[in-house]
Amino acid sequence: MTPAQIETESITHLQDRMLRQFVLAHPVARHGIFDRLNSCREGGLEQHRAGMLLRNYDAHASHLRRLLLKAATIMPEKAVGFILENVRNEYGNGKVEDRHQLQLQDLAWQIGLTQKTYDKYPIQPGIKRFIKDVTAFYYPLGQFNDLPAQKRIKRRAAVAAGAITATELMAVEEFKSLQQAFFSFGLEHHIWFDHVTIECEHLEDSVNLALYFLEEKAEYKDDVLFGLKGVLDANMHLYDGLLACIT
Repeated sequence: MTPAQIETESITHLQDRMLRQFVLAHPVARHGIFDRLNSCREGGLEQHRAGMLLRNYDAHASHLRRLLLKAATIMPEKAVGFILENVRNEYGNGKVEDRHQLQLQDLAWQIGLTQKTYDKYPIQPGIKRFIKDVTAFYYPLGQFNDLPAQKRIKRRAAVAAGAITATELMAVEEFKSLQQAFFSFGLEHHIWFDHVTIECEHLEDSVNLALYFLEEKAEYKDDVLFGLKGVLDANMHLYDGLLACIT
C-alpha cells in the first residue's frame, strides 16, 4: 500500500467514526423507546399494543421505502449502487411474496391479529410528524435553488446520503430492541428479525454512500451532516409515536 493509499484509508476511517459519533451524540440514541422495548423481553407487551407497534412501524417503513426509490433518482451514477441492494432487498429481490412489509404483517398474524384489526390501529401523531419531516431530507428538492444546476444536484444528493445513513445507523438498534419485545410471544426468530443481520449489511453500503460524498469534496460535509441530523431529529418523533403504542 502506497503512502497516499494509507493516508486515504486513514481519512476514510476518521470520517466513518465521525458519522457514528455524530449519531451517538444525538438524543435519539438515548430515546426511551429502546429501554421500553428491551424491558418487554420477559413479558409485558400485550397483543393489541404489539399490533399497534407493528402497524405504526409499517406505516413509517412503507414511506421510507418509497423515499429510498426517490433518493436513488437524484444520486450521481457512481453512488446509485450503494442504494440499489437495499431497495431490492426491501422489495423481496424480485419475489413479491418476500417483500419485507409482508414479513412484518405476518408477524402481526402470528400473534393472533386479523387484517381487519390491524388496519384499524390508528397511526400515532409522532409517526405522522416523522413522515412529514423526513421527506425533505431524502428528497431535498427545495434545497440550494440559488446554485447552478450541476452543483445543486450534487449537494441535494449529499443531503439525501446523510439522511439514508442516519436511517440505517438507527435501524440496527431498532431491530435489536424490537426483537427483544417479541421474545415473550416466542417469535424472536421470525423471519422479519433477519433485519438484525440485514440492516448491518445495509449499514455498510449506507455509510459508504455518505463517505462517497465526504471523500469527493470537503464542502459536502455540511450537506451530509445536514441530512444526517435532519433524519435523527425526525426519528425523535418516530420513536415518540412508537413509544406511545406500547405505553
